[in-house]
Amino acid sequence: MFTKELAIPPRPLVALIAFITLVALTVLSWLGWRLLEQDRLLESQQVQQRVERAADLVVAALQRALALDGQRLAAGNPRWPDGAVSFVFRDGTMTAYPSVRVAYLPMVRPLREPPAAAFSSGEELEFRRGDHAEALRVFEGLAQSSDAAIRAGALLRSARNLQALGRFGDALARYQRLAEIDGISLEGVPVELAAIYARCRLLEAQRQTTALRVEAQRLDTQLRTGQWALTGPIYWLYSADAARWSGEQNRHSEGEVFAEAIDNLWQKRGSLPSSGQASLSVQGQPVAALWQSSGDSFRGLIAGQRFVESQWLAAAAPVLQQQDVTVTLGARATGDAPSATRRTMDTALPWDVWVGSSSASAQSSAFAQRRRLLVAGFFVLVFMVLLASYLIFRAVSRELAVARLKSEFVAAVSHEFRTPLTAMRQFTDRLREHPDLGDDVRRVCYDAQSRATERLTRLVESLLDFGRMEAGARKYRLAPHDCSGFVQRVVDDFRGEMQTSGYEIRSNGNGSALIEADDEALSRALWNLLDNAVKYSPDDRTIEVGQHRQGQTVAISVRDHGIGIPVSERSAIFSRFHRGEEARTRGIKGTGIGLSIAEQIVRAHHGRLQVESEPGQGSTFTIILPAKD
Repeated sequence: MFTKELAIPPRPLVALIAFITLVALTVLSWLGWRLLEQDRLLESQQVQQRVERAADLVVAALQRALALDGQRLAAGNPRWPDGAVSFVFRDGTMTAYPSVRVAYLPMVRPLREPPAAAFSSGEELEFRRGDHAEALRVFEGLAQSSDAAIRAGALLRSARNLQALGRFGDALARYQRLAEIDGISLEGVPVELAAIYARCRLLEAQRQTTALRVEAQRLDTQLRTGQWALTGPIYWLYSADAARWSGEQNRHSEGEVFAEAIDNLWQKRGSLPSSGQASLSVQGQPVAALWQSSGDSFRGLIAGQRFVESQWLAAAAPVLQQQDVTVTLGARATGDAPSATRRTMDTALPWDVWVGSSSASAQSSAFAQRRRLLVAGFFVLVFMVLLASYLIFRAVSRELAVARLKSEFVAAVSHEFRTPLTAMRQFTDRLREHPDLGDDVRRVCYDAQSRATERLTRLVESLLDFGRMEAGARKYRLAPHDCSGFVQRVVDDFRGEMQTSGYEIRSNGNGSALIEADDEALSRALWNLLDNAVKYSPDDRTIEVGQHRQGQTVAISVRDHGIGIPVSERSAIFSRFHRGEEARTRGIKGTGIGLSIAEQIVRAHHGRLQVESEPGQGSTFTIILPAKD
């Protein structure tokens, strides 16, 4: 690890790396956006193609369903599912199938009317003479006739005279008997309808509200369900009063919708082609109409919404499900989903057909999955660019830091070499220039030269060892050693080296133990720790060396009372070329490889090197090695 100051590359290089990273991210972002846009456009095109294909299939299914019902209509099929009714005009009359689904028709077959002459005598008594009792006797006699028409006319007149005589109960009974006669009309109105309507009028006059409501609801139901073959004017005349009495006004029945649709189609028959299909809006409800005409025959089919959904749209249901689309007939589908339109002029269907993609298919799973993969890939690329930029920044920072540290290392090594070389040169020049020096002075010069040579040798060996360790070529020859003796020998050698420097080296231990060690290498590691303790203790010159047994390990400690190590630098002190901020500030000499060499040697001996330190209170370095029992 390197100090923060050394790890920061020059500003131009930082700016260049940031610029390259920003350009790469910008290009990646633009390419990713374009790729997503292209994918979204491709998805939209494919969805639109699917909807267009589905629209053609839906139209084909609807055309087949309508063609089949057209064949059934031509065959005179009288049975149609709920929601539809057919009608036929032939021989001057019109018939609906089933008739109960049509409230009225444009024209109906006339029913048999009772002969007016049969009632002339009774009406003479009723209207000219005002003799209701005598008129009643005459009409009661006619009510026993075997002719249904005469019987119907007599019952109606009997009820009228009973009502005039105040015999309201008997009048209601006569109307009830009249309602049981079928196939007879009175002045164009079926007698059953006339009887029920007359009962309602009588109940209304008598203010019998409950009975009137019940009778009116019966009348309203029978009118709406086509109980009688009526024309439109007659139907609406009686229907208005029936709805008023029953309290069900402003309600349109399906029979009325079908009746009005048939009437509209009948009124336009002259301008219609011989066969065709159309969509009609009747009382706010859409209906489909099919017709066929031939000569004096005119056939038609009116289909309501229920029939369209259950029969024609059901035929297209497999297509809708398979293609995952929805269909709307007539009105345009709402929403922003892709859609396709087929106009009635192109399809000959009764309505425009709108086919749209369902909400579930707007983003199909395949496109969504691919889009997720694209987005994930984009983020992976962005992450890789950022990671690569970070690694490049770190690598450049480390290389710059190593280069600067190496430069400092070369300067430090040069300074370290210069000191012993300067001493050797000075004493060599003295011996050469003063050949008459005494033996004591010569011995001093030779001793100084010897110390400088040994120091220079140690420096060279340290550098060579460091190079071999960095290359992984350093070989260790481990052999059993007595730890106490080993430590004491190294301390004695170091003490002899420091005898003129004023440092006091104290040693203590609590017993001996055998260790497996390379004598030369481990000696250098311990020597480096002692040398560091001396360098970083300029004021308090006491160095303490301890050796003691800890279970299966042996601890060799070197303690000084010097400047200590800040917390921020403790994790970096074993790195190569590292020299602390305090050392550079105080100008303490060193190469920055002593602790690195010591840590590598200890690790090669299957041990570990620990440090405990407080700024201003000194440091303790401890070598922990396995004991050899």
